[in-house]
Amino acid sequence: MSSHHIVRENQEPALLIEDLFLIDEEGLGQLLEWSPTIVIEAETVDLLDARGYKFDIVFTKKFINDSQENLKVISYDNAFLRTAIEYLIAHHYKAVNILTDQLDVAYYQPYLEQINIVLITKGVRYCFVTTGFTKWKPAGERIRIEGLDADEKNMHEGLIKISDNEYEMEKDGLFVLKFSHVKYILIGEKIA
Repeated sequence: MSSHHIVRENQEPALLIEDLFLIDEEGLGQLLEWSPTIVIEAETVDLLDARGYKFDIVFTKKFINDSQENLKVISYDNAFLRTAIEYLIAHHYKAVNILTDQLDVAYYQPYLEQINIVLITKGVRYCFVTTGFTKWKPAGERIRIEGLDADEKNMHEGLIKISDNEYEMEKDGLFVLKFSHVKYILIGEKIA
């Protein structure tokens, strides 16, 4: 990193790993490029240790040997994802990338006003968006949409529905998402 790139604490998105097997080594390397705070559950310690990765915060339900320097070990009783997100919010993180297959919008709803959450699973990057979301895409490119109420009609412009949650761009240009039954939905794009 050059000297004019100063990264302040909590400026970069934290990386919360629920399931390490949802991403390949190259994708993980890209997420680690800016040295994010890495948050894991105790069961993931050996997997990351074996690959030589350093991690910062470990949530555990039992005692673990904290062999790494500057490691925070935090006991918890409830759901790991919820507890870890609440911890990051309490410690003023603005954003978090989460490796998970938990794509239920309602699960994250209580936190979306307090922290920017991006979900990464099996080659797809999901972002939470509100109504009126617009983005440019080339013709034929596909996106996934999760969390839309089945009653929503004409919620998209510029997209063709391919299957339940998959849509394709009609032509080069902007697509627009409009919905009123929910506050947030997830849109997923393939990670290149």
